Parts: sequence; structure tokens; C-alpha cells
Amino acid sequence: PPPTPYADYPNPEMINVTVHLRAGGGSSGGLMLAAAPKQGTEKLVDNVEFSGPVLAKAEQSAHRLLYASPELTEPVHLSGFARMTVRLASSKPAANLSVWLVVLPWTDGPISPANLITRGWADPQNHASLKEGGDYHARVRGEPLVPGRFYSLTFDLQPDDQIIPAGKRLGLMIMSSDRDFTLWPQPGTELTIDLDETTLRLPVVGGPAALKRAFGPM
Repeated sequence: PPPTPYADYPNPEMINVTVHLRAGGGSSGGLMLAAAPKQGTEKLVDNVEFSGPVLAKAEQSAHRLLYASPELTEPVHLSGFARMTVRLASSKPAANLSVWLVVLPWTDGPISPANLITRGWADPQNHASLKEGGDYHARVRGEPLVPGRFYSLTFDLQPDDQIIPAGKRLGLMIMSSDRDFTLWPQPGTELTIDLDETTLRLPVVGGPAALKRAFGPM
């Protein structure tokens, strides 16, 4: 079919919607509209030998955390910038942080809108400058992390405009190193994610009502 024109980008009918994490990310936790109390923390161990597609397809992995929405009962149109807020601790003074928003189940083949919606990266050493998302212009040098101390950072994923079809699920995958874009450190750095203070803001055409319909009864 021919492209559908819109008046602007992001789509003028887009409203940001915040979704929350439910524990279970070693296999597949939840990505929900309502926050659930006391989800606690979950851990992953960096290992760049495992690619993003491999981790997205794995039923269980120590090297990523994956949180999935319910199966969509109707299409979801995303338009704009997804924004990630993460509270984390690292076992070492430096660590990579990579986030992928994926379509589940992951479709084999080249990375494309059929399997990867968008992705983004942040250096936790820059946490003091990563507070609001948007353009990153700070020239302040990062500082080594204190192992075990929690830090909060907010950053945008790559801009996007696409429709995720009904019958699929949205998946938020948190990992450390991304083979395609980050440095390749020695494996073993451990990241601990505070689920109660970690959220994803999605740019949904139709806003909360549209996403609630797509998520179905919860």
C-alpha cells in the first residue's frame, strides 16, 4: 500500500505513555501499564559474545533482562522517541548500558522493523548529565562508578515511526554491551537493575487509551 501521510513528526496524535517492569527478566518479565510495588532488583552479566538477536530469542539468559507486554489485541503505532529511565548499580567502575525495544517473538533474518523497533545506549559514568533525555550536549567528563552504588539516568532511544501488528508483543531488553555499537570489554561486569525505579516512556499514537486497548484486560 502507498505511504500514509501525517501532518508532522512525531504524529500529532502521539501521547507519551509510561510502562513499568514486572520481575522475571532472566526469562521474560512483564511490561505493564500499572506499576506493581516491591519488584526488587534483577541482575545481568555482561558478555559481548552474545549478540542482541541471540539474547532476544533466548528463553532464558544471564546476559540480558527481558520484559514483555501482553500479546497485542490490536496494532500499536509508535511515533517519536522512546525514553528510558534506569536505576542501576555496576560491579565495576565502568560499564556499557544498551537497551533494545523489540518485537516478540523475534523474527529470524536481518535486523529490521520486523524484529527491532528501536534501540539506544548510555554510559553510566555520565549519569550526572543524563537526567531528562533529549539532545545530549553536556561536556562534563564522566566519573568512575562506585561499585555497588545505585545511579539513575534517563536517555532517549533512536527516533522511530512504525506500527507493531496485533498478535505480537513489545519487548524491552536491557543488556550491557551491544556488539554492533559499544566497546567490547572483557565479560563479567554485573549490572543490577532496580525495577521499581526503572521505566520506559513510549510515544503512542492515541496515547494511554490506545495502549490499554492493545494490552487487553490486565
